[in-house]
Amino acid sequence: MILTAIAAAAFFIKGLTGFGPALIFIPVGALFFAPQSIIVASSFLDLMAGLIMWRTVRSVQSIPFMTGLVVAMAVGTVTGVFLLSYVPADTFRILLGMAVFILGLWFSLFRTKASFDRLQEHLPDKCSRKDLGFAGASGVLGGLFGISGPPIIWHLGRQFQMVVFRDVLIVFFVFGAIARIISFSVAGLVTTETLMFTAAGIPGLLIGLYFGTRVFFKIDETVFSKTVGVALIAFAILLVV
Repeated sequence: MILTAIAAAAFFIKGLTGFGPALIFIPVGALFFAPQSIIVASSFLDLMAGLIMWRTVRSVQSIPFMTGLVVAMAVGTVTGVFLLSYVPADTFRILLGMAVFILGLWFSLFRTKASFDRLQEHLPDKCSRKDLGFAGASGVLGGLFGISGPPIIWHLGRQFQMVVFRDVLIVFFVFGAIARIISFSVAGLVTTETLMFTAAGIPGLLIGLYFGTRVFFKIDETVFSKTVGVALIAFAILLVV
């Protein structure tokens, strides 16, 4: 029941914003259960959620752009899993929490000050070096912590209006979850316990996605931006605590 409730909250945010379940599911779930198993279960649940949400994606039509993001993220994920053996992750988790907090403030206060007319409604034909860099950085964080969102959320949030932003994140995080699951499987981290945690989270995932998606299609750009900002600030506090 505990994991079901945590998953419902986590995937409500996923349905609303296109990102975020790991930022709730991992730190809160780790208070009650083995953190390593929670991280792996989170990736399985994120993959399921992404595949369910894919049917709502309408604006991701630039194959070269998405391919560039996915490849850069996959390379970053492998790098992050490798670094996990050498980097003191707890120290970097504090820094990550601070970065997410600043990102949340920007979404809440400053993105809403900008003219939304400047936000693009279509994807570019191909990735820039900056696109690849932010996607790769997200992959590294995913490999290290199971939490890959902050760099790509910051980068895409400055460029695209909310429908495109959410659609790109849905597709991006499907492939991110696949990359993490493959890496965890090779590392021998997929166990019976992780599969049990995954199964326990599925009912909450379905409930959270249903209500989160319904809310998304009823709000405007300003409310969306403020909601994303508040969610990120809450995630940052969870990470640091």
